[in-house]
Amino acid sequence: MNILMIFFCLLISPAIVCADVIDYLKPAPNKEGVHSIRNIDFIYMINLDRRPEKFARSAGQLNTYGVFPYRFSAVNGWELTYETLNKLGIKYEPGMKQGIWGTCYFAENNGTPHHEVMHVPGRNYFSHCMSRGAIGIVLSHLSILKDALDSGYETIWVMEDDVEVIQNPNKMSDLIDKLDALVGNKKWDILFTDQDTKNKHGDYIPCLGYALRPNYDPQNPERFATRENVSHEFKKIGARYGAYSMIVRRSGMQKILSFINTYKVFLPYDMEFYLPKSIRMYAVREDVVSTFIDAQSDNGAPNYSKK
Repeated sequence: MNILMIFFCLLISPAIVCADVIDYLKPAPNKEGVHSIRNIDFIYMINLDRRPEKFARSAGQLNTYGVFPYRFSAVNGWELTYETLNKLGIKYEPGMKQGIWGTCYFAENNGTPHHEVMHVPGRNYFSHCMSRGAIGIVLSHLSILKDALDSGYETIWVMEDDVEVIQNPNKMSDLIDKLDALVGNKKWDILFTDQDTKNKHGDYIPCLGYALRPNYDPQNPERFATRENVSHEFKKIGARYGAYSMIVRRSGMQKILSFINTYKVFLPYDMEFYLPKSIRMYAVREDVVSTFIDAQSDNGAPNYSKK
């Protein structure tokens, strides 16, 4: 591990030992062009190389308003080697929480996930039914956070390629001003650009709890149920599903990276980012950019291969 990586790990959290996940993140090259708006240093959109049509659709909606996201070539979890997969999850150790179901990937199973109650010391586990696609999504988000930190950005907008533009996205610049004035510009980590994620019928699906990890017990777990309207435009939240459109402050980037470096990749990204004990999250009360409920997904299977 080179000196730059060691410095980066010390930067995000002086108390942690540098974790292997850093070695499997992906760079963000060729960032020329204007990929920012007022109050947001850089705008990223995660997109698989095999899904150009999804980027064209989502970015095209934003382009109409003069917003041009940088296309981040997503980590394709379906193409990760077994060696890589087995360095990213949690290696079960005696003394870890018992009775939790996990998923393993063995080379001899030819890609088929193996599910069992976590119990074998030294065996690598992800959360139950964690797909290789979901692992790629985690690595994609973490890669962006690292790139943003390395680039010196204070505020970024991270989108996935299945968003729906509801209102002029430039409105988020003014909303950041308002949230800064309301709570303080150093007092929030993440701002979501819609109220909540939605199901296939368009109904909002709130998250009020958390998923178990074998190696982490959150302090004050009741915080995850927080749903507090702090103004007519914002609510403070303790947890939520969906990472398809989130504005992240530098403090939030550091907290999320530090947490996953310490505790390893285990859960889907939208069940991880709210676990750090000091994370401070808000959401708008009127959707600006939300999820496209009819979007095709390659999370559970590489459906792009069927095109």
